[in-house]
Amino acid sequence: MRREENSDYPFKAVREVLVNALIHRDYQIQGSEVHVDMFDDRMEIVSPGGMINGSRIQDLNLKHVPSMRRNEIISDIFGRLHYMDRRGSGIQRILSAYTDFVEQPIFYSDDTVFLATLPNRGIATPKSPLQSEKSPLQSEKSPLQNKESNIIKKWNEKGINKIFRGQTTKKLLEFYMRYSSKYSFNRNLLANFLEIAPNSASKIIQKCREIGIMRMEKRGVYFFTDLG
Repeated sequence: MRREENSDYPFKAVREVLVNALIHRDYQIQGSEVHVDMFDDRMEIVSPGGMINGSRIQDLNLKHVPSMRRNEIISDIFGRLHYMDRRGSGIQRILSAYTDFVEQPIFYSDDTVFLATLPNRGIATPKSPLQSEKSPLQSEKSPLQNKESNIIKKWNEKGINKIFRGQTTKKLLEFYMRYSSKYSFNRNLLANFLEIAPNSASKIIQKCREIGIMRMEKRGVYFFTDLG
């Protein structure tokens, strides 16, 4: 008999989008600003500047978006204030707030803008029990799981299981799935992701380079090796 308050928009998702808009926007675009637009069925948050590496968010796997920061100092300050997760897993938290709904958040970017659209949960369509249940086909390994297994197999052939514990290898695999062999990273990104000191991250990178699963493009810039 008591009133239950259910917000139209999940607080954590809205906070995540707003924080990302302030942290990752391009402050060199003069006369621009972050916009929050409210509609009957959605909320749109627009920030100046696209993806820092030139890619388009709509072309990427949202579960494995590389964590690349345009404004390192602002990112560090927001991280210290606990307004953001240093692992760069914000999109996952946004999506998890809509797991029970048919309508899902939409992300779009080009060279000059990044747009995040959050559906209004008050009028969104709830998923039916059949949509929420896993089908027999879903219980089999997905292409993504097969890819992860293949990567681990190749890494073990290189000897990663002889220098790292299983948990460390698992976290390195998660890091690889974000960057693959296409995007560069540095020791600070790896340190933040693993929640370790930068010097410890440097040691891990060095060991990975020794067995051939990472390579240095130039001083301080690294890539995972494409093992085919």
